[in-house]
Amino acid sequence: MKRILKFSGYALYAILVTVALLYYRFPSQGFYDHLIRLADGMDPGIIFSARSLHPSFPPGLQLMEPVFSLKESPATAVFKAQRLSVSPGIGSLVRGDVAWFFDANAYGGTITGNVQFGKNDETAGLSVSFEKVRIHEYGFLPDFGIGDFTGNLKGEVTYGGPLDRLIMGAGTGDIHITEGKIDLLNPFLGLETIPFGELSAQVTLKKGIVNLKQVSLDGKGFQGVLSGTIFLNRIMARSRLNLKGTIEPFEAYLKTLKGGAALLSLFQGGRNGLKRSFVIQGTFKSPKFRFI
Repeated sequence: MKRILKFSGYALYAILVTVALLYYRFPSQGFYDHLIRLADGMDPGIIFSARSLHPSFPPGLQLMEPVFSLKESPATAVFKAQRLSVSPGIGSLVRGDVAWFFDANAYGGTITGNVQFGKNDETAGLSVSFEKVRIHEYGFLPDFGIGDFTGNLKGEVTYGGPLDRLIMGAGTGDIHITEGKIDLLNPFLGLETIPFGELSAQVTLKKGIVNLKQVSLDGKGFQGVLSGTIFLNRIMARSRLNLKGTIEPFEAYLKTLKGGAALLSLFQGGRNGLKRSFVIQGTFKSPKFRFI
C-alpha cells in the first residue's frame, strides 16, 4: 500500500511539474504565429491578431482582445472580443474525437459554444449561443448595406461543414433581438429609422442558400413578416437577395415623422389598410426594395 502511495505521489508530482512548465514555458509566440498562418490559409482569407495569448486553467487557452477581419476589408473586424477562452473536451479526447469549448466576452455580452471536428477537419457539429450581445457594437453590418443597427441579441446558431468555406455547410439559427432600431443608409420619404420592440428570425443554411423560414417584427413603429432566400457568395457583400414580406406601420407613429404625410399616403395605397407587401432583391451591398 505504501508503495502504491509512493508511486502515486511521484506521478502527481510529475503532473504538477509538467503543468507548471507548460504555463511558464508555453511557446506563446510560436503558437500565435501558427494561428496567423491558419487564418491566412482560409477562404476567404482571415487576418488574426491578439494582444496576448497564454494557457489557462482548466487546461485551455485564453486570448486577450482577439480580432478577426477579412483580407478584403481589413479595417472592419468580423469578430473581436475583450476575452476569448478555448478548452478541449476532455471526454472527447478519451473517445478519440476532438471537441473544443469556448466562451467570450464580446460586444457587451457573452458568446459561448462548442465545436466538434470530424473527417478532413470539417465540423461535425458547431453550436453557438448569444446572450445580451449589443448589436450596435458590431461594426461589420454597414458593409452589408444595413446601416446602424441597435438592439440586444439572444439566440443560438448550429452548423456542420468546413470552417474555411462556410457557404458549403449546413446549419440553423434561432435569433431574437429586443429594444432595437435600424437607421437606414438611404432615408426613404423622410423615414430614417425603423424602431422595433422585438425581431425574431428562424433560418436554415444548406448548399450555400440561406432560407429565412420566418422573420417577424413587432415594433414601436412597425410590424411585419419576411421570408425568402439568400444565395451566398464567397464575397459576402455580393450575396444575392430574394425576399418577400409585408410591413404595416402604426398611423400614430407616421404622424410623428417629418415625411409622415407622404408615407401615410404611400401605405394607404395598399389593399389591406396600411399593410403593404414588398420584395427585396439585389445584393447585401446594393439591396433593391420595392412595394408590390
